[in-house]
Amino acid sequence: MAGLIGLLSFDKIWNINKFLYYGLVGLQHRGYSQSGISLLSEGGIIKSMKSKVAPEDLEVGELEGWAGIGYTGTSGYPIQVDGLSVAIDGVLSDPDSFVSFLQKDPKEAIRSTRFPFSFVAITKEGKLMAYRDHLGLKPLSLGGFGFDMAIVASEMTSMNVIGGEFRREMKPGELVIIDRFNVKSVQVREPEKNYCSIEYIYQARIDSFVNENDIYSLRLRIGEKLAEEFPIDADTVIGVPDTALPFAVGYSRKTGIPLDLGFTRTGSPIRTMLASDDFTKVVGIQLKLNPIKSAVFNKRMILIDDSMVTGTTLKNTVFNLRRLGAKEVHILIGSPKLSNKCPYGVAVPEEKELIAANLPDSEIAKVIGADSIHWLSLEGLYSAIGHRALCIGCMTGKYPTKW
Repeated sequence: MAGLIGLLSFDKIWNINKFLYYGLVGLQHRGYSQSGISLLSEGGIIKSMKSKVAPEDLEVGELEGWAGIGYTGTSGYPIQVDGLSVAIDGVLSDPDSFVSFLQKDPKEAIRSTRFPFSFVAITKEGKLMAYRDHLGLKPLSLGGFGFDMAIVASEMTSMNVIGGEFRREMKPGELVIIDRFNVKSVQVREPEKNYCSIEYIYQARIDSFVNENDIYSLRLRIGEKLAEEFPIDADTVIGVPDTALPFAVGYSRKTGIPLDLGFTRTGSPIRTMLASDDFTKVVGIQLKLNPIKSAVFNKRMILIDDSMVTGTTLKNTVFNLRRLGAKEVHILIGSPKLSNKCPYGVAVPEEKELIAANLPDSEIAKVIGADSIHWLSLEGLYSAIGHRALCIGCMTGKYPTKW
């Protein structure tokens, strides 16, 4: 998973480094272990910076330019080859060769690749290029900053951070080329819509709009579906921040069970699904999920989370809730079971690491210390989203492409 952004000002007097920086910070929920930017300055000079730090820790003050791109995720992007710099969201077997080919013939370079991916790129001639994969797995949106700047970003949230305006989502298989005088759109590959189900459930921010869906409203519907499928007698409903909060709101509205804010945060937000090691996961849990005793003491709780990968996060969370006096803890998961790895770059690991792929529900409840645990059904997911044009490979083992 990754966050991409591209900016191009229509007047070269602009220095966009701060716009690029803060726009990238607005995407770090999509991945934060590595980040980088490239800026185009007068004379066709592209300067890049890459670092194994979150976007908010990048020091971009010495870089200047009137156009540029940014990346946040798990790989070392952008890649710069001569007069072209590219950042990619997706998995490519040989990204350096792709970037070289892209410089010669963008359309053929895209058509020659087998795996779905999206990218943003800046050329020394002052062109901003963006492509969205033909399956629609990796989102990209177009926007602007008044009449002064064009913006391409993985999510509209990045535009909102810098005061930009969202215009539209890019179509699957669409290539957009922007310069100071023109915007050109080319349908390079035919769309085969298989939107990533994890985008809806977990990846996108709750204030975002992805694949023609308002994410907050969609997650309310998921909470309502959980209430229909698993009505549980309890004293309070609590959602795990931030992703699952709308699930809890929807469940509470549907059942009438009171909603409580069960946790407060310490420090910067950490997405434990993206953490690379167990220590970071545990520390991340403590920073992200510090329970509020008065919200849980002596109560029968329904705890709602967006997904379950290894079970580490929920096990630690349930332990802390019990320690603070929770009488019962019933867990609801706002997605079907994750039982297969993702070959497209989403942080769903090998089957041997996925708790739902290896244990029955009763054993999982024992392992994490819960009274019960239930997952949203696949039909419930389809109903909440409103269509079936989804990649559900991590849930079923059936993928839209061979790999």
